[in-house]
Amino acid sequence: RYPDQFTRFEKIKAIMRCLGWSLDNALSPYLYTKTFPETAKEFIEASPKIQYTVECIRSVKQWHEARGESISGQVIYMNRGKDYFKYIVDYLIEDVGFKPSVKYKNTTVSEVEIITSEVAQGRREIIKDAFLDGAVKVVIGTATIREGIDLQANGTVLYNCYPDWNPTDAKQLEGRIW
Repeated sequence: RYPDQFTRFEKIKAIMRCLGWSLDNALSPYLYTKTFPETAKEFIEASPKIQYTVECIRSVKQWHEARGESISGQVIYMNRGKDYFKYIVDYLIEDVGFKPSVKYKNTTVSEVEIITSEVAQGRREIIKDAFLDGAVKVVIGTATIREGIDLQANGTVLYNCYPDWNPTDAKQLEGRIW
């Protein structure tokens, strides 16, 4: 069928689908193609946005280490592609040098943790507390972190890799660390 033969609803649906694909592709081509890379490095290098983010994280880490200071907390927000977050975690551990496992109170956390709706509330609280106390250095989160989670005591940088359409959502997100 030709576009002029589509109903108004079909045209709107197609436009919305294309906008979604565009947002996926802007974050990483892997989201658009729904494929998975063989390595974390491959995933990072395929996305200028994610590559820039992890290099900024590396620079903050190096800056603190050069001064003998504890590394300040950093937050990556992406409300898309949570199935790919593990690649960012792996890269930050393997290539940037964050620790995969640190003791925190009576549990173990990574210096790079993920908070999504799939993470149990109790685990989210542990991650949040470990971040505030400096054990967790980087939190990667979806909309789950946008409201109701206070990361201000240790958060210094927020990387918004997926700006929302609603300005109120952006303000809510900024409020997590500022």
